[in-house]
Amino acid sequence: MIVASVILLAAVLVIVSSTAKAQLPYTQVIMNLLNGQQYFGVPHVYQGDNGGTPTNQWPVYYGPSNASSYWSQGGISSDQPVLELTPAQTWSAGTMFWQAHYSGGPVTITMVGTFSSGSSYSPDGFVIYLFLPSSSLMWGVSPTYNYSISYISAAGAGWGGDSYPSPIQGNVIFPQSSTPYIVVQWDPVWQTAAFTSGATGQWNVFIVSNTKGNNPSVTPNPSPNIGSGYAGWDGIGTGAFQPNPGDRINVTVIYDPSTNTLTGITMDLNTGQSANFTLNLGNYYTPPSSGNYVFGVGAVTGDGYANWALLYVAMTTSIKPIPSALPTWIIAVVVIVVVVLIVALLMIKRRKP
Repeated sequence: MIVASVILLAAVLVIVSSTAKAQLPYTQVIMNLLNGQQYFGVPHVYQGDNGGTPTNQWPVYYGPSNASSYWSQGGISSDQPVLELTPAQTWSAGTMFWQAHYSGGPVTITMVGTFSSGSSYSPDGFVIYLFLPSSSLMWGVSPTYNYSISYISAAGAGWGGDSYPSPIQGNVIFPQSSTPYIVVQWDPVWQTAAFTSGATGQWNVFIVSNTKGNNPSVTPNPSPNIGSGYAGWDGIGTGAFQPNPGDRINVTVIYDPSTNTLTGITMDLNTGQSANFTLNLGNYYTPPSSGNYVFGVGAVTGDGYANWALLYVAMTTSIKPIPSALPTWIIAVVVIVVVVLIVALLMIKRRKP
């Protein structure tokens, strides 16, 4: 009886203790300007690029007092705050970077963006950056590096004219890092104004190495789907749409290290149109180990233009422990007390004549 009781109670203790160590997905809101909010949840740095030259003129925040000047560029009446990533001009780029601890498991980055003014077609969309290891950067997420990170853009690298790594990517910013990282781009030019054999959707995925900040290389090379002369996966996925000025665009990218797979989903929240992709990175990328990493979101233009802006950014990882109903030490005390009571009762029973 004593042995059975001890085993049962010990099993309960183990189960509760294990539950206390389990993990649940945890969402960190990086920025939220929706419905007039003005929330920036984590330290961050910006970087702008104007045709290959660094600039601090963008990204720029438009609050409630001056947001109308952003929206009026497209003849829209609104005081909704925005973080403008690119102005309505060709060959521009703007990014926002932040640091987070990664402890394994899937990572999801979700953003809501828009634009108020653009050319007849709106290139080159939004960009998401995954897993730049902070320990290997010649820059960091601190005021020292605001608008002055180590990087080179596609225009600065001589890849203007949408020539490389993709025929359609615009002026993407490539930050410095001593180890490879992932760049995912939703580009609405694909399948609406630009087409090529092997390209089926609106997404570009690049594995980028840029050890010195000015020597970027992209893999896979050549491109697995559009071939020689290009690198990365270019124009992949299914579905396509061209958003209208003022539309809210939801872009979500998920990386699952257990399968080394990327998934991208973008939807025009005004029209319901969407474009998606799923991609196994294979041997081209090794799932990252636990540690501190820099992540980012941005936007680019190319031969056409749009004043791309952010309204919301969030990141979901598995880092929050599930609290147990009672602290483990209290459960342990209860086990000991119950065992002592059982032993005492048995001893009293044996002493009776």
